Amino acid sequence: MSKVINSIIQSNYTSLDTLEVTSEIFKSKSHENLYRYALRKHRTNEKVKQLFDVSGDKRYWKVFHCNSILLQHGKSLKGSLCRQRSCNHCQRIKTAELIKGYQTPLKQLAEEDKLYFITLTAPTVKGRQLKSEIDKRYKTWNRVKDRLRKQGLKINGIRKLEIEYNEKKDWFHPHFHLICQGKKESELLLKYWLEDYTTADIKAQNIKEVGTTAKDLIEVFKYATKDIVKDKATAEATNTIYQSLKRKRVFQTYGKIRKVKEPTEAQTESIVFDHLKDRNEIWAFDMEYIDYTTAYNEKLIGTLDIKNQIKENYVNSTKR
Repeated sequence: MSKVINSIIQSNYTSLDTLEVTSEIFKSKSHENLYRYALRKHRTNEKVKQLFDVSGDKRYWKVFHCNSILLQHGKSLKGSLCRQRSCNHCQRIKTAELIKGYQTPLKQLAEEDKLYFITLTAPTVKGRQLKSEIDKRYKTWNRVKDRLRKQGLKINGIRKLEIEYNEKKDWFHPHFHLICQGKKESELLLKYWLEDYTTADIKAQNIKEVGTTAKDLIEVFKYATKDIVKDKATAEATNTIYQSLKRKRVFQTYGKIRKVKEPTEAQTESIVFDHLKDRNEIWAFDMEYIDYTTAYNEKLIGTLDIKNQIKENYVNSTKR
């Protein structure tokens, strides 16, 4: 796995444990990363079990078994990825792959003309309306795009669908994020969207210029391609969203960007962990231990011991 993809994936693990961690607890940074990944996988597995109970959709079990077996060769661990939309880990890998694949094309667009980040929204809806509302917003987008085409204008950029959920009000909010080349094209996209979607509030829309540095492009791309649905949504709401997205293309490229070959989705990932001893072994994820174990119950990470040590350190620090 490339350094770009690996660094983006690992950066998402740091939010899993809110307690302060000292370096003495871990054998190395890679050991800490593996610990945080185990916490994330445990949380994901708990969520997909709820999703399966709600819907019975077998695709959720594919998420449950994502990287459930790790093959160790030397200091490297290799696992199989499920590549499902409902898998947080695979979605972060997907984002990293897209960033790696489209950073250069976006930079080339930015050199030709300014890029703009656009958010197109419309009022929230109830769950029973979500699928039809998503269809409606795609149709509106196509009409807006056609109006630009008839004026001899072309959209060069990307479009991503995101859905937010308000648990308190039980409302769903599907909306588009876009990165588009050209001020005129971007402003017309927003103008035509509001004209076609008469219920949309102009104050809820957004358009802003994107910086041209690699960091600027990566940050806006990460935001534009973030998770389709927030992890805090209930199982019922999350399932409603994923069922509404069946056979929908969430990420779409346009114009010059379409000439770029879509990054190939990795079906496996292999990462070197420098704290491991050289050996060949098979590790299986155990929900009870939040850890990978061998057939002889040997533990790869020592997750529960680490969690207890972190809590002990936290308690001791509060007594000072």
